[in-house]
Amino acid sequence: MEGTGSGDPTEGNRRLVSRRQPRGQETRERILAVALSQFSSRGYHAVSIEDIASAAGVTKGAVYYWFTDKDDIGRDLQHELYERLTREGLAALDPDADTVTSIRRALEVFLNTLDNLGEAQFFLRDAWTIPELGVGTVADGQDAVALLRGVLTGGMARGEIVALDPDAMARVLFGALTEATMYVLTTGKRGATLAVVDHLVESLGTGDRTAGLTPTVTKGRGD
Repeated sequence: MEGTGSGDPTEGNRRLVSRRQPRGQETRERILAVALSQFSSRGYHAVSIEDIASAAGVTKGAVYYWFTDKDDIGRDLQHELYERLTREGLAALDPDADTVTSIRRALEVFLNTLDNLGEAQFFLRDAWTIPELGVGTVADGQDAVALLRGVLTGGMARGEIVALDPDAMARVLFGALTEATMYVLTTGKRGATLAVVDHLVESLGTGDRTAGLTPTVTKGRGD
């Protein structure tokens, strides 16, 4: 793990305050963009703070001004990618549709968005297996579970989702989505994966909803 380059707690406080200010954001964004490219092309562990600073055309001090170490950069990148995927998925939730249909659409959009991440796909695929980034993964996962629980609880109240433990259901569904994401990233089989996700979500609904279920997406590469 890269060091912070400073043991001064005042320096740490200054850095935390500065990250909430607009001044110098261009430098921060350039560092993140370069780091993402380096991580995606060379692999996370092969890249150092020196490599990122050199490729971004800044000093190591400039990198440490915004980030405590390399893992801090990785967590920020992972969080931003997760937020983009989540934002796209939430936008697909349809308040006028039943809960099952709405969840299906959101998860389909979430997985389809993976194809639009470009080189970030390679970093995201590796990031979820890097222990140093585990804290960010857990935090983002907890947020996702809470969102799913809220949607499922609302569906249960309307009689659209089977009355099972909403916490357990949200965690199982999130776990399935995590595995589905990794499978798509590693194999490219988006269409086949979405077909499975569709049927899984349909099974949460009340009544006989599975008959005639047809995935609404085209197959991805490798299907």
